[in-house]
Amino acid sequence: MQGNKAQMARTKIVHLNIGAGSKQPRQPIHCEVLRSKRKTLALYIKQQKVVVRCPWGASNAEVDEFIENNHAWIQERLLEELQLERETLKIEKGGKIFYRARELTIVFKEGRKQRILINGDKFIIQGYKLNAAKARVQVEDYLIDKASEYIIPRARGLAKYLGVDRKIKEIKLRKTKSKWGHCTSQGILQYNWLIMLAPYSIIDYMITHEVCHMIHMDHSRQYWNLVGSICPDYVHYIDWLKAHEHRFWFD
Repeated sequence: MQGNKAQMARTKIVHLNIGAGSKQPRQPIHCEVLRSKRKTLALYIKQQKVVVRCPWGASNAEVDEFIENNHAWIQERLLEELQLERETLKIEKGGKIFYRARELTIVFKEGRKQRILINGDKFIIQGYKLNAAKARVQVEDYLIDKASEYIIPRARGLAKYLGVDRKIKEIKLRKTKSKWGHCTSQGILQYNWLIMLAPYSIIDYMITHEVCHMIHMDHSRQYWNLVGSICPDYVHYIDWLKAHEHRFWFD
């Protein structure tokens, strides 16, 4: 019986004014209430879905009061999520791409030769019988080529400067869902080639971050002191990347 209860959820409507002016009616948002063996109430928001997790013994009135008390927070988070969704990179004609800290308009250009050009505020993707799928592949190839030309030699150069170049077994370029870089104790450095959309200062920080792990395989004070000796403004770069990284990911 308890197992069946765990699958049950009570759904209520929370009326929130999402992105609308004060004169417009508040838009209803579904709020899913999930009960389980826990002691506190908690709110989660993902993909415009509001979920309340609460103890079995919490009354509906307690849940309603909890939601109402957090009304402003819910509204703020939903607005933030909408903004992040709008800014997420979509490789499509007329879309926006955040390239080197500038928002450029994506332009499809018909041509036998496949290439990508930056002209003023335009990110031009040229190809034969171009469509969104082909354009994505071209952008991927472009960024991988740029990463090969920039990241790999600079990572090896920094490793040589630090005296750890012989520790590097391999430098990989791989698109991952959550990491910009990775270093293993076996001497393998990995960089996400999407970072080539960022300014060069951010790219250089990521190169430094992973190469310094060849000396300190942790995030100790000694590690950050070493990073700081190479990138004095690394805290700024970390903050910048956290604020803008959602604009670089695309499927």
